[in-house]
Amino acid sequence: MRVRPRATSSPKTTVPTEQFGPYIVFESMGEGGMASVHRAERVGPDGVRKSVALKRLWPHLSDDHDFVESFVQEAALASSLRHDHIAQAYECGLFDDTYYIAMELVPGPTLNDLMIQSRTAAGPVPLPIIVELLIQLCDALEHAHGANIIHRDVSPANIIVSTAGAIKLIDFGIAKAAHSRIQTQVGTIKGKLSYVAPEYTLGQLDHRADLFAVGVIAHELLTGRRLFHAATDIETVHSVRQKPIVPPSRSNPDVPHDLDDIVMTALQRDPEKRWQNAAAMRVALVNAARQIGPTTGRQIHHWIEWAFTREPWRESIVERLVQKLETGDAPDLRELRSTPVPHNSHKSGASPVPPVPSPPRRQAMPTLRLE
Repeated sequence: MRVRPRATSSPKTTVPTEQFGPYIVFESMGEGGMASVHRAERVGPDGVRKSVALKRLWPHLSDDHDFVESFVQEAALASSLRHDHIAQAYECGLFDDTYYIAMELVPGPTLNDLMIQSRTAAGPVPLPIIVELLIQLCDALEHAHGANIIHRDVSPANIIVSTAGAIKLIDFGIAKAAHSRIQTQVGTIKGKLSYVAPEYTLGQLDHRADLFAVGVIAHELLTGRRLFHAATDIETVHSVRQKPIVPPSRSNPDVPHDLDDIVMTALQRDPEKRWQNAAAMRVALVNAARQIGPTTGRQIHHWIEWAFTREPWRESIVERLVQKLETGDAPDLRELRSTPVPHNSHKSGASPVPPVPSPPRRQAMPTLRLE
């Protein structure tokens, strides 16, 4: 498990928790089995402060060569990819026996957070927003693939939707560069099983595996349901390989035929029948967006901001009232007084949009300036 940003922006803490080298460390943004992430500020010689996300490898892993090499590779790959939709790494180093990466601080929820909020409180994400986010994701992957880098872990948890209404692809910790000397152990799959391509579970991998993951994300955004997730890893892998995949329009009739085709092409289990590159998938999505309708970063931001003001539905009460109506009993509407009720609008797959307001381990590692 790797570090994930929190679902919604917590109030920034102005009181620092510690000094770490040249960084003033503030509140935690998350932690995982490999590292922790804090909001931090780097104070330059001229006194100018730069906000960063400071990712630090847990000290007990500093003796593990594989973890250290993967951690350093993440910084190197992320720093080599300069793109609007890829979070940048600024600096990598070793301080007090702790390896760290200073990364671009991207305020906003992960796509996973947004999908959960959509399913449990806000209702469906509007189709124009879904398509625009997918276009941006294809943009990021086109750039990475052009640099011979396969992400291998494209998933909602590794995509941040910034407050500017744009996505940022993060976490290149298990990305694979062409000609990399870091090899995956035989039989080991790197990445979240619900989003891995079928051929990858059989030991075959190229850039088209990332596009399968985009297809899974697209399907889940359009239907509001997990596609391959199962109770165990073995069942999930079996689902990825064998489960029948139906077009998103079966669950969401507002999905147009062309968008169905785009998603189902990305989900082809035979990589030869899949989109052959991110650019081709992006062109198809742009054409679909012309039919669905445009959206802007500002509109995306305001819809997401609105979505996270919605309270989770108390589904048990709603279900109980529906059951009473079906059996002819008079429902007690007082149960709903303190219960937010879903405001789903299935027109165009949209929820109501609020008014838009005006290296060698344990050796001294020199700091690497990645800018």
